[in-house]
Amino acid sequence: MTSPSEEGGETEIIALHRHPEYTEDCMNILNDQWPRSKTLRLRSLHSSCDQLPTSLALLRNTAEQNMEVIGHSRINVLPQQQGAAWIESVVIRQDLRGKGYGRLLIMKTEEYARACGFSTIYLSTHDQQVFYGKLGYEFCAPVCIYGGTVNRHLLPKQFLTSVVSNTNKKVIATSVTNTEKVTKGLPVQCQTLEKKDLPSGSGETTPFSTNQKPPPPPPPPPPPPKIKKDDIKKLDFTTVSKMYMKKDLI
Repeated sequence: MTSPSEEGGETEIIALHRHPEYTEDCMNILNDQWPRSKTLRLRSLHSSCDQLPTSLALLRNTAEQNMEVIGHSRINVLPQQQGAAWIESVVIRQDLRGKGYGRLLIMKTEEYARACGFSTIYLSTHDQQVFYGKLGYEFCAPVCIYGGTVNRHLLPKQFLTSVVSNTNKKVIATSVTNTEKVTKGLPVQCQTLEKKDLPSGSGETTPFSTNQKPPPPPPPPPPPPKIKKDDIKKLDFTTVSKMYMKKDLI
């Protein structure tokens, strides 16, 4: 495998929101791997900020002394895991794969996460378990990547100015109306039923009469079939939809 230094010029990683001129190149690299509409892709990339999520672009100095985008990764906070970061959208330009740039991108992304104060990094992958395993990642239980605050940059402007405002007004009005209905109906619904109002012959303690027996319980389920050794197969990673992995940065 050719090392990155042998293949081309020097590399560096930058935060995309500080260098927006590379946004379109990142979009093209991402869409080559995971096709998505231009609008949604740009909205995601434009949400990059210092407070996270942050899109990172791996740049390489060409022979013409120009910097070109060759990779991308995205780092975010895991709201349910203290001191943990989540990385995703890790991709290297297709014509430069197998040359060590993927390893370099992960290492620089880890350095950025460590500089942000994170002690553990998590990710998920469909088919790159071996690659991440060589970089020190281990399999772990699934983690929840949701539950944090909403990044307002991801919401359309018209949604923030009209839909959210109108929705809040409707929720408040509906809540007041429902509260009034419940309050007005409360005395009627809470009236107690006296004994004299009970129908004759109604039982107060047992649901069955003394002359009836409860039905017998259902029979137990049959035991599960025994598993033979030949029936046990090795885990095929190609059939696994997603695997979670983590790495301690300290």
